[in-house]
Amino acid sequence: MPAPRRKLSLLVWEPFLLGIVVVAALAASMTSRVPVVGTVIGIVAVVVAVPAIVQIVRLGVRSGRDRNSASRLVRLDGFDLREIAVDGVLMLDESNRRQDSIDLALGWTDPALTVVLWPGATRWLGRELRVEAYFAGGPTPARAGFLPRGTGASIGKTLEALRDEGVLVTVPARVFGDGKLPDPSRPFTRLSRPLTVEVGRPAEGAIDAIRLH
Repeated sequence: MPAPRRKLSLLVWEPFLLGIVVVAALAASMTSRVPVVGTVIGIVAVVVAVPAIVQIVRLGVRSGRDRNSASRLVRLDGFDLREIAVDGVLMLDESNRRQDSIDLALGWTDPALTVVLWPGATRWLGRELRVEAYFAGGPTPARAGFLPRGTGASIGKTLEALRDEGVLVTVPARVFGDGKLPDPSRPFTRLSRPLTVEVGRPAEGAIDAIRLH
């Protein structure tokens, strides 16, 4: 039975919090001319909106420009990167949205590409929690795509527990250009788009084994 999809709590989902603020403001505005009811609704609107605004500010500070967040991995400083055994390959989802980032990774000098698995990731303004893959080896992590939902859901919680302990998992990766691998005899030839990314599939028990050591 496939693992259920996980979603970000509404209490930390910015669109929901913004919606609360907007609804509260509209309610207060529409009833402001009604003497008693308007005053009561205005007070309720403030009581409801202020915590939402505070939470939005907190989330903004927590996910600042140079800080890692659910929506992006900015830096690998302070993490212990652990390569794990793989028992197959997977094609990443949504690599079509990461073409420039993949091109950037292909420009790095090391031909042996590696991706870091970043758990609890979300698309911009999205709620679904997935495992996103980032190319490592350059000055900053470069987005490659998401693990397929089934795989990500089955290992996401374990990866999050490791991340909380300062450990991130890495697996090997290959990039295809229009369905073809790079030609070793022509190292400076640029791959044609669309670029797709194949990564190693974590072997069963490989991630759990890290926590046992």
